[in-house]
Amino acid sequence: MKKWFIFITSLLLLSACSQPPHFDSPIYSGEALTIGIVGEPPNVREKNISFIPLSMEDVLKKNFQNVDAVLIHKRYLKEAAKPPYADVYLQSPVPFVFIESEKVYLAFVDRELSYEKAHQMKSGDYFIGFYKDTYFGVGLYNHIKNEKTIQDGYSRLFALLERAKHTGKIIVQ
Repeated sequence: MKKWFIFITSLLLLSACSQPPHFDSPIYSGEALTIGIVGEPPNVREKNISFIPLSMEDVLKKNFQNVDAVLIHKRYLKEAAKPPYADVYLQSPVPFVFIESEKVYLAFVDRELSYEKAHQMKSGDYFIGFYKDTYFGVGLYNHIKNEKTIQDGYSRLFALLERAKHTGKIIVQ
């Protein structure tokens, strides 16, 4: 009987440890945002977010005047870190967000630093961004990468971008 008790207790503990803990994940309910996206638009829960496809050429030509922010997908990060883009990010009137970068934000704003030679990011942020001389990051809940935590990350990112739109600066809460 004691062996069965230990066996069942062990199974319950193992199954409890394999499930991510519950966390509150509010959906962004602020004002509508229009976001330029280089790459595929993400799957988000919000209905008040519009994505406008952009190319890296659009970024270089600064064809992003009608958006509240620009997101650049992981697939385009090496190109996005090339020297001609640094001035675009440094002078941009909207925040730039780099999705799933393995490198620190300096890879994008330092003309002398390539993506390959930039330091590895240690913060674990899923989104890193730059806006008006300010670096910012948004991580995933407990650094767990799944659909729920990614969607939660987008919701928190949208709230940050809305505050930037109204205040002209990044305010992390």
